[in-house]
Amino acid sequence: MSHGPLKNIVKSILLVPNGAMKRSLTAEHVKADLIALGLNEEKAGYFADQWTLHSVALSRLALGQTLMVNQLIDMEWKFGVTVGSSELQKVGNIFLQLKLVVKKGHGTENVYMELTLPQFYNFLHELERAKTSLECFS
Repeated sequence: MSHGPLKNIVKSILLVPNGAMKRSLTAEHVKADLIALGLNEEKAGYFADQWTLHSVALSRLALGQTLMVNQLIDMEWKFGVTVGSSELQKVGNIFLQLKLVVKKGHGTENVYMELTLPQFYNFLHELERAKTSLECFS
């Protein structure tokens, strides 16, 4: 099996315990969800028993891994079009200027970026992927 499909399978398997932890589900709810997803009752019961034994430790571990590093406080943006340049190909290009206000330690820091339109779409795509990953693991 190649890396891509295996990675997707593992992510799917982890969604159940992550979702159960996020919603503080009891062992009975976890068992009912697993049975609804097609797992037989014996295996679902075993998982529920393990959930009862280890859910407190898992909650503590999840809480300990939660960090607020470089938290985004504010963002300003401007679109622009290049109207004059020494390079003819650059005239008419669309760009985006971003100002990100980031909380670092005890203060804030302004981070400035200028992106072309394709760079902006790549940046947006990466932000959406990061958001999806965070939702999966939180």
